[in-house]
Amino acid sequence: MRIFTAIPLPQAIKDKFTEISRGKLPIPYVNTGNFHITLNFLGELETDQVEMVKNFWENGLPEIRKFWIEYDKVIKFRQQLHMTIKENKKLNDLHLLLRDKFTAMGYKASFPKYYAHTTIGNLHMDKVMNKERKIDNFPNEDLKQLSFEAESIVMYESKLLLHHAKYIPLAEHKLV
Repeated sequence: MRIFTAIPLPQAIKDKFTEISRGKLPIPYVNTGNFHITLNFLGELETDQVEMVKNFWENGLPEIRKFWIEYDKVIKFRQQLHMTIKENKKLNDLHLLLRDKFTAMGYKASFPKYYAHTTIGNLHMDKVMNKERKIDNFPNEDLKQLSFEAESIVMYESKLLLHHAKYIPLAEHKLV
């Protein structure tokens, strides 16, 4: 199973994103159901490894306080559109805490530098179609409306389907 940890976005924030982005992005459809902020990607794990991580998630995580998240701007990153997150020490510290715990359990960090964001769309056909999609006119100031308090972190399974991924929550840890 492909496993990662993330902060889920509240439904109200997903709905607000749909409202403020309608007609302003160079993609026809955004699946807000998958919106999250990845913390750590553990990759392909065997069933016994998943159970070990799930056990740690449910019983070994320390108490973690809620914190505020603010979005900054929409950018093109490789073949995707991302909403970047304003510099956030608490978010970075949470990523490092989990990375260190997973490293101690024998897992490697998949990415050398943490880049906090929410993926909002794929542009995977742009290389084939040589299509330039502009986001210069996206009103980034509207992203202020998407600020929210992180209330939980979730361990997900990522199932790769034909044209997208489906994220299945395996365990949740409430923040205090």
